[in-house]
Amino acid sequence: MKTIELHFENKVAIITGAASGMGLLASRELAAAGAKVVMCDVNKESLDNEASVLAADAAVAQSGGTAVPCLCDVRRWEDAQSAAALALDRFGRIDLLLCFAGGNEARVCKSPLPFYEQPREVIDWGLDVNLRGPIYMARACMSAMVERKSGVICLLGSVTGFEGDGRGAMYGTAKSGLFNFVKGLAKAGAPHGVRAFCVSPGPVLTRPGMANMKTLLGRAADPPEVVDFILYLASEKGAFVTGTNHVFDGGRLCVPR
Repeated sequence: MKTIELHFENKVAIITGAASGMGLLASRELAAAGAKVVMCDVNKESLDNEASVLAADAAVAQSGGTAVPCLCDVRRWEDAQSAAALALDRFGRIDLLLCFAGGNEARVCKSPLPFYEQPREVIDWGLDVNLRGPIYMARACMSAMVERKSGVICLLGSVTGFEGDGRGAMYGTAKSGLFNFVKGLAKAGAPHGVRAFCVSPGPVLTRPGMANMKTLLGRAADPPEVVDFILYLASEKGAFVTGTNHVFDGGRLCVPR
C-alpha cells in the first residue's frame, strides 16, 4: 500500500500549547519530519523539559529538525509578538502556526458552576485563552507569512462551538468565533499565498473523561488521529484548503440528544 508522505523539511512552525497534549505531539511529529519548531507554552518547567528532549532526540537530529522553547501566555500581546520574533531571529521565517492552547474554563479553572454563577476571572480566562490568544498569535505571525508569500495557520476549534456548554459557556462561544475568524484570515491571506483553516475535534483522549462522550463510532479519537489530520491539511497535500472548518468528531454531532 502506498503511503502519503508529508514533507516539512526546514519548515518553521510556531505551536502553542506545545508542552502537553496534541500541541506536544504535533511538535514531535514536525521536528521528526525536519521542521524547526518554536514550542510555546505557559508552563515553563514542562516546556523546557519537552523541548530539551526533542532537541536531543536522535530521529529529530537525523531529520535536521529541532525544537526551541518559548515561554508564552497567549493572552498577552507582548508574548505573541515575542514568539514571532524568536522564530524570525532564530530561523528567518514562519511557515506554520498551529494554535493548540486552550481549554474549557470551568474545567481548567476548577469552577464547575453554571454560567450565571461563574466568577468574572473564569469568564475572562475562557475568552482570552480560546479566542483572544489565537487572534493575537495569528496577527503576530501573519505579516511574516504575507511578506514571504507563503504560510499556513491552523486554529483548533471544537464541537462545543456547535453544542454550547452551560458551565464553560465561553469555551463554546470562543470556538464558534474561530469558525468565522478563519474565514477572515483566509480572505486576508489568499492574495499573498497564506492559507488558514480550523479543525474542530469531538472527544479526544487527551484526558480520561473524554472517553465518556458519545460518538456514532462509539469511541473518542486518539490524539495522533487528530494531529495527523491537521498536518495533512497543513502540508502541500492540503494546498487547496483554506477558510474552512473541518469537524473531526466520529459523528458526535449526529448523535441524538
